[in-house]
Amino acid sequence: MNNKIGGKKSSWSVLKRLFSYVYPYKKQMIFAMVSMSVVSLLTAVLAYIVKPLINDIFISKNVAQLIFIPMLVVGIFIVKGIFYYMEVYYTGSVGQNIIRTLRNDVYKAIVNYPVSVLNKIPTGVLIARIIYDINLVQRTVADAVSAVMKDVLTVIMLLGVIIYMDFYLAIVVFVLFPIAIIPVSFLGKKTRKTSVDTQNEVGNITKFLDETIAGLRMVKAYNMQDFEVKRFNKRSDNLYKFLMRMTKIRGLTVPFVELIGGISVAAIIFIGGYQVIKFGYAPGNFFSFLTAILLLYEPVKSLSRLNNTVQEGIAAGTRVFDIIDGPSEEVSGGVRFPENIQKLEMKNIYFSYNIKNGYDLKNINISVEKGRIAAIVGRSGAGKSTISMLIPRFYSPSSGNILINELNINSFNLKELRANISFVSQQVVLFNESVKFNISYGSPDAGIDNIINAAKLAYAHDFIMNLPQGYDTIVDEAGLRLSGGEKQRILMARAFLKNAPILILDEATASLDTESERYIQKALFSLCSDKIAIIIAHRLSTVKNVDTIYVLEKGEILEKGTHEELLDLDGIYKNLLVKQML
Repeated sequence: MNNKIGGKKSSWSVLKRLFSYVYPYKKQMIFAMVSMSVVSLLTAVLAYIVKPLINDIFISKNVAQLIFIPMLVVGIFIVKGIFYYMEVYYTGSVGQNIIRTLRNDVYKAIVNYPVSVLNKIPTGVLIARIIYDINLVQRTVADAVSAVMKDVLTVIMLLGVIIYMDFYLAIVVFVLFPIAIIPVSFLGKKTRKTSVDTQNEVGNITKFLDETIAGLRMVKAYNMQDFEVKRFNKRSDNLYKFLMRMTKIRGLTVPFVELIGGISVAAIIFIGGYQVIKFGYAPGNFFSFLTAILLLYEPVKSLSRLNNTVQEGIAAGTRVFDIIDGPSEEVSGGVRFPENIQKLEMKNIYFSYNIKNGYDLKNINISVEKGRIAAIVGRSGAGKSTISMLIPRFYSPSSGNILINELNINSFNLKELRANISFVSQQVVLFNESVKFNISYGSPDAGIDNIINAAKLAYAHDFIMNLPQGYDTIVDEAGLRLSGGEKQRILMARAFLKNAPILILDEATASLDTESERYIQKALFSLCSDKIAIIIAHRLSTVKNVDTIYVLEKGEILEKGTHEELLDLDGIYKNLLVKQML
């Protein structure tokens, strides 16, 4: 994925897209803008009140104004406080809704990625996009909405007071103010580049944590704790350098603005004081003008910081939109899946994960009819699991055809195709939910009786009932509460419950003890009387009673037959069986 964008056009397109998420919440934004306008207006009024405060009270000794102005100030702050709360509430509501929608869009995009794409992106990087990058976008949206609306409105209204009070002094402000933009713009470019580097490093750390924490038992088994700590410290140090670079940039922005502001105030004090002393300029007018200038400080400082924040948000938004705009599987459309499946075939299949390294599968031809069980066996790395990945279209063959009832599976509605396949992978996937939830995953409408029946077929019911809350027991993350065999029996129960017409078991009984395997084989042969079943196995005892065994060697099928026929052949299969018996 491309993480780079360049030029103002790209920056504007990212910002424009981010703010397109505001439109569904336009009513809240209108309320927020009205509230901001009132707050900004009252801020300007406070600056203007300084004029009668000095001229009428301190110079003219007007008692009526002495009573009125303090009451007016209190009233202004009460009203301002009410509208400030409304401003914060509505802008916060809009900001959180935008981020919620964006986060949901990112997750939806990820779960709809093709498996072939997902396998190329580290899990930690995807997690970093959902959490870290979207948090940066959230800050950008929140700050930008506040600054662009409230701060800009405040600046405009205070500038109106300034011009009204003294046009010539206002010119001094307008001359000095643009000077502050130059260093802010320069630092903003630095911010954006540093933000990209920082986000890349966060992705690397998240990837590292995902790998090492998941494999801590292996780390400890090989006494590699100190080694991993050093590796993490190195990554942590790199992140520290980028974050400190960002801190320096942020630290430089405000002093530049304050310096220009200080020079502006000093110039105004000198020119205004000179007018008061030499030309009888009213002190109230001057101090009202000066108050407006001082009140300008906070919104201008906020706007100066906004450039850095926006640059960080653009970098983060680019990466987030890279995820959202990534490739997705087309699950709709296509030919309706046949109701009665009679045959599954793989004809002349060639496949490669990376064509530069040659083909991983070569000239694969497999045929399985309804009510039959086929097995694919071979040494580790022969390509057995790759075959199982092609049937649900997790990957597509480089050439050749996979047919169901003589129709190419690429012509079927993908969602319907997978709905008709019960797939048990060698990778155990259990969710941090109840045992009942894990068995019914893929069959959410199944009743408890059907769930229990599937568990019994998978020889899992007895151990489930011995768990603290039975079927309502929460399975710890990655199924750590359960043994390897127990996990696989839950996966088998999940497949049995789905009861799809095509069943694919990829090393599904590898972690089972002999007794459990015997029971599940009995259930399997009973269930497959009206199904197409493909069993991928390394342990040959699992497949000796199937109808056809395909022997895979270096991506090619070199032998085919029943258990007895392959023994008579005295080839690869028999050699593998003898080695497993030793």
